[in-house]
Amino acid sequence: MDTLRLFLAYAPRGAGLRAAVAYVPRRRDVCGWFTGPREDGGTASAYFMLEDLYTTGEARYAASDDLFGGWLRDDALCHELARLQEAFRREWLFYRSDPEASAELDAYARDELAAGEVNIRHERLGRLSKLHPNWTYYSPGFERTVLGHLMQRWPLEYRTED
Repeated sequence: MDTLRLFLAYAPRGAGLRAAVAYVPRRRDVCGWFTGPREDGGTASAYFMLEDLYTTGEARYAASDDLFGGWLRDDALCHELARLQEAFRREWLFYRSDPEASAELDAYARDELAAGEVNIRHERLGRLSKLHPNWTYYSPGFERTVLGHLMQRWPLEYRTED
């Protein structure tokens, strides 16, 4: 697969993490994983595919929180998506239930920053652009059209970009 492309949005004085997306382009398609708060206050986490995004036809969206539940027919792709999600999570995110969460949450509290159930590692916050109320990070090569397609369909409360 190609290089992992990332997007993160964070509200430091409000909700905390708003959205985290990792994806890779794959020939005609885009596949990846996202997480963030839902409108009902819960946390969503799902693998996704935007099928035929790189064609003249209409892109089809499919998502599931169960990677191996049969929604993808390519077993190798399922394993690659699991590795993608784990690498992104390990490098960028932590959950309140993680063993190292107390040190991360202490750093958030010291800087008077919002924290939720899923959070960006404190050491990574410096990589986000702070020009808008929602701090954002776009990795090199991230395609905003991917984010636009996802925001129309995903269960996250995040709908606007800065």
